Amino acid sequence: MVPVQSPQDAFLAVGKGCGSFEVWVGDMSCQKFEKRGSYDAHNHVITGLAWAFDGRCLYSCSQDNFVRSWVLHGSSLFEVPIPSNTPGLRSSTDLPDAFFSCHGVAVSPGNLVLAMVRGFDVDLLDKMYQVRAMKAAVEFLWIGGQQVDMLPNTSPDFEYEAFPGFPEKELMYWESNFLWSIKQFEDQDRPLVIWDIIAALLAFKQSEPKYVQHLVVRWLLKTFLKSQAGLSVEKILSRVSKCFFKISSRRLHLLNIICRRVMLSELPADQINFDGPRFRESTDEEGQMTLWMKLLLRNERELRERLVGFSFSVYLSLISHSATNFSQTANWCPSGLAQMEQWVGLTRDHVRDQLKGLASKVGKHGRRRRSSEYVAEEACSYCSGSVLFDSPEVAFCQGLEIVDGVSHSHKLPRCSVSMQVCPATPLWFCKCCHRWTSKLAPETLFTMIDYSIEVKSLTDSSDVEVLSRPLCPFCGILLQKLQAEFLLSPTPV
Repeated sequence: MVPVQSPQDAFLAVGKGCGSFEVWVGDMSCQKFEKRGSYDAHNHVITGLAWAFDGRCLYSCSQDNFVRSWVLHGSSLFEVPIPSNTPGLRSSTDLPDAFFSCHGVAVSPGNLVLAMVRGFDVDLLDKMYQVRAMKAAVEFLWIGGQQVDMLPNTSPDFEYEAFPGFPEKELMYWESNFLWSIKQFEDQDRPLVIWDIIAALLAFKQSEPKYVQHLVVRWLLKTFLKSQAGLSVEKILSRVSKCFFKISSRRLHLLNIICRRVMLSELPADQINFDGPRFRESTDEEGQMTLWMKLLLRNERELRERLVGFSFSVYLSLISHSATNFSQTANWCPSGLAQMEQWVGLTRDHVRDQLKGLASKVGKHGRRRRSSEYVAEEACSYCSGSVLFDSPEVAFCQGLEIVDGVSHSHKLPRCSVSMQVCPATPLWFCKCCHRWTSKLAPETLFTMIDYSIEVKSLTDSSDVEVLSRPLCPFCGILLQKLQAEFLLSPTPV
């Protein structure tokens, strides 16, 4: 593996049949490797090696049925224990005695979970049933509390001792490793796969919700506010929402996922999409959920503004350069401009003045040119009834079928990118925010470093690229073809 902190180096671990492994460090400039040490780790052949935490930690497994953890200090490795008092981990007495050997080991994308493939001793299994069914098992261990370094990101003012059953030092390592892990996903080139981060936070939330809020707030302070001041949660969330315009789209996607899947996990995604539920300020828990709900809605409005502003700017830039059909001059062309203009009109009190000005220009050009990208009239795909624009999430047709004198309307999902009514068979579905997408967003939307309504430098220099993979414009994760409930669920467990 090549560490992010020192890309000129390459760490190489080589397992041997005698149970030892060697560590080599290579210089990428001259492509030469130097041996740093040999370690007698196991009694049988090494079957798996996995680097973690940017090369600071190494996990080894063997046919002797043991997994060991090693930390790199300087040029040498030192063995450290694997955390045991972490959420969801069973004690060693609960593990089956039939495990015979370890066939392999792997680390999750966020480096918070360790997966081991274990084989069974056929002599300890029931000959009639278990031998036929049990071939191997995958065992998952939390390693977010792994000792890695000297805890540079700890919070001495937080009362770790308030959580019985969790060692204070282990919780401090959890905080340090969580902040490190989520920071790695701020890299635009790295796929946004953070299921282990979400699973860890949800596991903690079952028993220690205050600790989860502490972790997320610490991330907001370090990432969005660049401050360690002693502010209340309400003030922190309020200040974070005011600085969204200077935050990268990737960080906004991370915040969107954490808010939905962790802080508001009790609420259905469909309920959140309709401007959120209304809470009564009767309990502290409801008050906290209201704060996180407001933060989420403002975060998604910022992302939608970027999508709409970019679409408007691309449209105006393209028609100014060509009097012909501009849809043939670029890789990605905006659609649903009329619906976007109507959305700006519905949210005039919240969107920026620059966006209002762009919407006015787009409306004048679209109506005059009568382009296919600017079509305000929409029809239901089931009954051909007219559809009005009331919300960017869903639409209801006027209905043409009359039964017993009553006109029945259909509920239609709108595309999360174009805001147009999706066809009868929508193409993509977001497992996080439960939105449909029939047209993919441009690549530039996911690489924005801040809110820049003027995108001339992007639209003039080259064609706007189409996404090579289907990604959600609000969550940044890979979209899926929605499967029926009776099929294998795509959600990680």
